[in-house]
Amino acid sequence: MKKIYLRILLCFMGIAFASLMIVQVRYTEQILQANFDHFDEVVTSSMVHVVRQVNEEEVSTYLAKAINEQIGTEATAYILDETDEMQRLETSIHKLSSKCYMPDVQPIGTDNRSLSKVHEAHSERYHQFVQQSREIINKVIAKMLNDAPLLPIAERVDFAALGEHLQTELVNNSIDLSFAYTITEKNGKVVYRSTSDKSAYVGKCFRQQLFPADPEGRIYFFDVWFPEREQYNMSQTFRMLMPLLLLTILIFTTFVLVIVYIFRQKRLSEIKTDFVNNMTHELKTPISSISLAGQMLNDTAMNTNPKIITQVSHVIADETKRLSFLVERVLQMSVFESGHAGIEFQEIDVNELLTTIINNFSFRVNNTNGKIIAQLKATKTTVLADEMHLTNVFYNLMDNAVKYRRGTLILTISTTNNDKGHLVISIEDNGIGIAKDHLKNIFDKFYRVPTGNVHNVKGFGLGLAYVARIIKLHHGTVRAESAVNIGTKFVIELPTTKM
Repeated sequence: MKKIYLRILLCFMGIAFASLMIVQVRYTEQILQANFDHFDEVVTSSMVHVVRQVNEEEVSTYLAKAINEQIGTEATAYILDETDEMQRLETSIHKLSSKCYMPDVQPIGTDNRSLSKVHEAHSERYHQFVQQSREIINKVIAKMLNDAPLLPIAERVDFAALGEHLQTELVNNSIDLSFAYTITEKNGKVVYRSTSDKSAYVGKCFRQQLFPADPEGRIYFFDVWFPEREQYNMSQTFRMLMPLLLLTILIFTTFVLVIVYIFRQKRLSEIKTDFVNNMTHELKTPISSISLAGQMLNDTAMNTNPKIITQVSHVIADETKRLSFLVERVLQMSVFESGHAGIEFQEIDVNELLTTIINNFSFRVNNTNGKIIAQLKATKTTVLADEMHLTNVFYNLMDNAVKYRRGTLILTISTTNNDKGHLVISIEDNGIGIAKDHLKNIFDKFYRVPTGNVHNVKGFGLGLAYVARIIKLHHGTVRAESAVNIGTKFVIELPTTKM
């Protein structure tokens, strides 16, 4: 993918996600405000209902008391026996009306009274009863409106019951939240507090007048606070937005993964392109050398000279080995592409294998005036492994020590057993070392550590990745310890067979 297309794609993805976040924030603000408005509306409605209930209770109580005073002890005894207050009040009014005015309807013989006249008589009697009851109630209410405001507020309202009524109303409206309330005069003087904790009287205050019909000078307010109002509404909003929040996180994670995948694929594509270019260049050199040697052998002027033939033969042999090395690197790459390495496990004595490898590799180290130090001290050395791949692992690590040497090479190869009984193989050199920043990436495919002034080292970044892959397939671990200009130490740990 071209850089311009990648940038456009990332730009669109960024704009889309930023727009989504803006919409999310605005939607959250609207939902939160709607929850606050709904909460305030429910609280106000509940307080209005409680205040109306208090007013109705006062009216009922005052009417019953006034009527009882007028109708005497007989009615009073009857009222006290009733359970329903409104029924008691209606019964008392009926008794009072009957006592104050009851028209006398004389029975008339059925011979000269029609049904219509009977109906008119009863209707007239009923209307007279209703009119009398209305006059009595109006008188009582007028007296109450005049006398009730003069009473102390504590006699008119049960403060504790007031809070209980409000609590019931709120629960019925699905709000189960603690609150504090006060009864306050118009001038701000507090008559009653539900709690002495001052921290409860914080936040928004909800206010309703207790007796709206009272005169101006006798006004009392019912004030309520909800200390946890904001937390409650925030939690309600969070519950509503939880699915949307999870969806946003999922979308964001998808965006990040897509971006990471795109960059990773782009990097791998570039690395593979470099690999093909480098491989093509590397293959050209030995092929050209072998081709030139073949032409020399075909030249009759040169093929008669034994010295030239020997020299050409060495060139062909060296370049053939070089071609084999390049082909081996390609095969190593196929291990990663195919996902398996065709490993055949068998019991192998690692000390014996290392001894053979050290003897063969010593010629190459000696040619650089270096030396190999073998410290094969492990007692449990038998492992289940593929001999060819394990040999390649050791050769790769030792070959790196030669390629990245600094001065006289000292290559130390040792084996020990750790506390778990596993076999620990250490391959240590005194070469140029690896910077700490690069250690975490050296086992990545195609990764090559910058070599500074060392420009004659060629490779494809597959050797150490191959090592890590093979050791993992052998159920072992490999790690690197290094310091610049001091050297590098590779430590391999493999499980041993039970002896």
